[in-house]
Amino acid sequence: MTARVYYHHPDDSHYSLAYVTQDRDEITTAGQDAMIEHYDFEEEFFVLYTNRGASGTVEDLDVAFEDTLDEMSSQDRTITVRLLQIFEEIVEETELEEEEKLEIYKQIELERIPDAIARVDWTGTAVDVAGQLMSTLILKHALPNANHRTSISMAQWYLESIETGFSFPDFATEAYDWKTWFNEYISESKRLLTVRRNTTAFSLLSEWGCDTVVRKNGIEISLAEYDLDLTRSEALAHYGDAHTELCTDFLTESVTRAGHDELVSTDGIGKGEFVSFLEAAE
Repeated sequence: MTARVYYHHPDDSHYSLAYVTQDRDEITTAGQDAMIEHYDFEEEFFVLYTNRGASGTVEDLDVAFEDTLDEMSSQDRTITVRLLQIFEEIVEETELEEEEKLEIYKQIELERIPDAIARVDWTGTAVDVAGQLMSTLILKHALPNANHRTSISMAQWYLESIETGFSFPDFATEAYDWKTWFNEYISESKRLLTVRRNTTAFSLLSEWGCDTVVRKNGIEISLAEYDLDLTRSEALAHYGDAHTELCTDFLTESVTRAGHDELVSTDGIGKGEFVSFLEAAE
């Protein structure tokens, strides 16, 4: 029988795993919006779940971005504005399809985006650069929701700047067998993101008999498949690299399925050229 611990509280996904201990008295919830759950597998332990802070819908976001944008370089500002436009389009499309407002868990943190952009090495093949751009935007998690979809769309803009008229295959059609490949890339990305931030806690859970951590939407993380014997800095670097590799693999398969496998070997363009393309496309 699988010994599961929930990463997001099963009764309310606004609460996520924040601390694990075998000593119940170590946990204090004063001043916190929190829940505590008791687990007992090979050993008894407790998990503290805390509310991540924001709730509501996209309409509740603080959208006064002018000051933050003014502090950015002109190139970073152009990329950031396009990212916001993509996010807005995804929100509108999602809310139209689902006939309800998109729920948020945090405020938009635009100040994270220039740091994400700075981590991209703008040399290499088109797919390599696009993979870095997609990965670092996801890792920085600047948006309250739809970080994966927004980052994938930004990668598409980059690839289109090199191959005029490029677009991804229609991920939602049966013709591209969407559920058997696209969704698994996204699920594995979320596994890597979760492990990357929680190696210490997950290592302890493993010692205490847990073999699987379950995220919301039923995404399972088999602890035996990941190296948990890493310091925080080692985990950030190791799983950051693994995430970039995953994103690059995803884009490689995507461009191949879209009939543009030449992008796997075509040289990419630099940041300045990409920004010029975005500006011309406005």
